[in-house]
Amino acid sequence: MGTASQVGEVGFRPLWRAAGFRRLLIGQAVSATGDWVATFAFIALAFFLTGNQTAVAVVLVLRLVPPIFAAPVGGVLADRLDRRLVMVTCDLIRAGLIVIVPFFGIGMLYLIAFLHECVSLVFLPARDASVPLLVPARDENLPLANGLVLASSFGTIPFAAALFGALRVIASHWPTFLPLAQVIHDHRTAFAFFFDGATFVFSASMIARIPIPRDPAGAQINLFSGLAEGFSYLWREPMLRSLSAGLIVSMFGGGVLFAIGIAYIHVTLSGTDADFGWLAALWGLGMGIGLGGVRFFVKDRGAPFVFIASVLACGAVLILMALLPFLALAFGAAVVFGAAFSMAITVALSMAQQVTEDRIRGRIMAGVQMLFRVGLGAGALGMGALAYKIGRVTLGVTLDGNQVGMLSGGVVILLGGLASSGVLRNPRPVRDELTAAGPTEEGGEEGGEEASSDAREPGRP
Repeated sequence: MGTASQVGEVGFRPLWRAAGFRRLLIGQAVSATGDWVATFAFIALAFFLTGNQTAVAVVLVLRLVPPIFAAPVGGVLADRLDRRLVMVTCDLIRAGLIVIVPFFGIGMLYLIAFLHECVSLVFLPARDASVPLLVPARDENLPLANGLVLASSFGTIPFAAALFGALRVIASHWPTFLPLAQVIHDHRTAFAFFFDGATFVFSASMIARIPIPRDPAGAQINLFSGLAEGFSYLWREPMLRSLSAGLIVSMFGGGVLFAIGIAYIHVTLSGTDADFGWLAALWGLGMGIGLGGVRFFVKDRGAPFVFIASVLACGAVLILMALLPFLALAFGAAVVFGAAFSMAITVALSMAQQVTEDRIRGRIMAGVQMLFRVGLGAGALGMGALAYKIGRVTLGVTLDGNQVGMLSGGVVILLGGLASSGVLRNPRPVRDELTAAGPTEEGGEEGGEEASSDAREPGRP
């Protein structure tokens, strides 16, 4: 074991030295890159076939808001089963689903997207519940650790956008004598889905080598009583209740920008596909900036203040983009929106992990992931449909449907941000429910196994 000062070291270096966290982070970065490539493929195909924002929103809804039971069931499994086994199994299932997309039409594509995200909602609670167990000096390093995990999920957007374009070019020049030529020529996004499948296999291979502590008492949890306990715990915690409101509306903003963004660029700003790619890339850049700076903002102003300010900033940016439709301004606003969006998610996730006991953390993290998707889906479907139905509206200034959608979404976010201000009235010390510190600074195999053993209660096998 490292010395006390080593275990308490704060920053990126001790996190990177923790072997378990490092492997999880690398696996997530690779699989997230592939998943964003596939997301761009879904969006491009839906808009090409239909030409309206609602179809894009449907793709997002199918990928981001599968049946409401998927996340809670995933939370129960994360608390009951070996979390490592849950994550590896989910990665392999998602790989199998995504690689068959090019062999079917649009109807089956929608179905696969639906099933794919159901499996994701089993994977994510297990991942988020495991992060605090893999982080040395947990109280100090958890916001940074969550920021890095989220950066691996969203910060890869610029690279994924460029990679998606490169794969489209390769597909258009794929020689007819090579394997799968007919499929690639008929379905130019095939490489995107094949690439995504390969990244899930890589992620599974990384996670399979991570020792993750397991509470044997979890084997006694059953579905319905486990769900009831999770909802009861969430309702009793004032901090978690207030976080819920802010989470759902900040994700609502992300859904609005995703569903309306491509039409906003093409129709409102008379831009091109390349401009939309720049908008997405700059949003990803902003998320990276936010994730990199969130630890310093939290240290200076406190997590509750940063959370509320970030949510309100998301709403303000959408309103600004709606009222001032200029391409250069949209690019700058995308950076600000991405930074505020990522800080809101990171701080909320860290606060929820810190106030939740490990025995029930999987179920609470499942609730967080469910709020993520409900917010994204509501923003995408609701504001996307509103933008498509409305032609032009005069409210002192003339706004088209895309501007009305963004304006409405921004107002909803501001109201929701105010509703979540309870986090400011419920300051509380961080609870440490674990019985031992996380991995050692060295983070090697022996250190990881020792940490796994230490995390169990005395007398347990």
